[in-house]
Amino acid sequence: MMEERLFDSSHAALVFAFNYSGQQYQASAMNKAMTPAIGSGKGLVGVDGAAQAGMIRNELSMLPELHQAVLTARTAPRDIPCDCGRPCCAARKPNPEWNAAIVWLTERAMQQLSGSFSHYRVRRSILEKIFGVRVDLQQVAEDCGAHRNTVSAQNAKLKVWIEGERKKGLLAAPGVESVAWLAIDGRLMAAGMVALEERAEA
Repeated sequence: MMEERLFDSSHAALVFAFNYSGQQYQASAMNKAMTPAIGSGKGLVGVDGAAQAGMIRNELSMLPELHQAVLTARTAPRDIPCDCGRPCCAARKPNPEWNAAIVWLTERAMQQLSGSFSHYRVRRSILEKIFGVRVDLQQVAEDCGAHRNTVSAQNAKLKVWIEGERKKGLLAAPGVESVAWLAIDGRLMAAGMVALEERAEA
C-alpha cells in the first residue's frame, strides 16, 4: 500500500511552509482536531506542523539560489501580521523573506537586460508585477524617466525569463520558474511529502 502523502502539490507544501505560524504551538487538542485538512487530509499543527514546515524549507534550501528566489517570490506571503501596537500600525507589515527574494531577482535580472539601460525600480516593478503585485508600469516609466517602449520591452524579456516563452498556447521554451518547480517537485516527492501527481499550476 502506497504511503499517504501530506500535500497534493509542491505549491501547497511551500505555501504551508511559508505561512506556518509559530502560534500553532498553542493549539489545543480540540483546535487540532478541528483544523482543516491539508493536502491528503492530515491536519498539521503544533510541533508536527513546525517540523513539517522545517523539512519543506530544508528541501527548498537545497536548490540553486535562483530557484529558491523564484519559488519564494511565488509562494511566500507578501506581507505578514504585525503586532507592534503603534498607533500607525495597520496590523500588517512587509514580509522580509518575500522582499529579499524580489531584491535578489532584481539584481540578477540585470543579466537578462544587458545592452540596454536598466533602472532598478523598473526591474523591481516588473518582477513584482510578474509575482502578483498590482503595478502600473506606464506610471513607473514616467516616474523613472524611462520611455514606455523601453519598459515594455524589458517587461517582455523578464516575463520570458521567469515564465518561459509561449507560442500558440504551447510552452516553447521553459522559464526559470518551470525549472524550479520541477526541481522542488522531485525533492518533495522523493521525501514522501507530495503526492506523485502532476503539480497544479499556481
